[in-house]
Amino acid sequence: MSLNIDELLHPRILTHCKKLIDDGHYKHAAYEAMTQVELALKEKSGIKNKYGVRLVKSLFGNGKSIKLRVPFGDELQEQAEGLFVGAFSYYRNYTAHDGARVDPLVSRRILVLASELLDLIGASDISFSDIGGLDGLVQSGTFKNKDQIFNLLKFLNGNILPDHVCDGFYEDLISKGFTESQLQAVIETGLVEYISESYIANELDRLNDAAFEPDELGCFQLTNLGKETLAI
Repeated sequence: MSLNIDELLHPRILTHCKKLIDDGHYKHAAYEAMTQVELALKEKSGIKNKYGVRLVKSLFGNGKSIKLRVPFGDELQEQAEGLFVGAFSYYRNYTAHDGARVDPLVSRRILVLASELLDLIGASDISFSDIGGLDGLVQSGTFKNKDQIFNLLKFLNGNILPDHVCDGFYEDLISKGFTESQLQAVIETGLVEYISESYIANELDRLNDAAFEPDELGCFQLTNLGKETLAI
């Protein structure tokens, strides 16, 4: 079977590493491939102050931080951590400090490995459930400060989406200086929940001859933890 190696490479690797390897810079191509993996981890998670193995352990291991949940299931988080840690410890560190033994074949294999890691990052989901409450939300850089969290909670509490239609909601969210990632964060940390209930028209609706009556109402509301947080 004939296979073009380019078919195995992630677009980032093709963009940043292909010319290096074509020009014979095998060590540099391999190092750049692993650098692209690190950059992708930072871009996906938003974490800027951690690097290499420390970044990987923060995202895939235990402890209070933003996590990347791998697509094959939470039971494989530890194995994913080991995969990334091994790749950084073995290939990235070697190419960064020596790399003399990286020949054309080894370089291409590292590019393929980096491509696999990049695909895994792309398929992973961001999780804020282990971030560590208010302090973790701020320390991770998800929010600038606690006041920004409080303001988002106030905005969300009682915000109704008839028939779960989000027209205008995300525009309002962004106009007030918040992001979808921050919305996800306060939900996953148990500060806010989204509930749904059947709509029952009341007498006032009938008197107003409402032109639109939804079947269901979706609503954001503070959890008990969220109410306690706002009371701080």
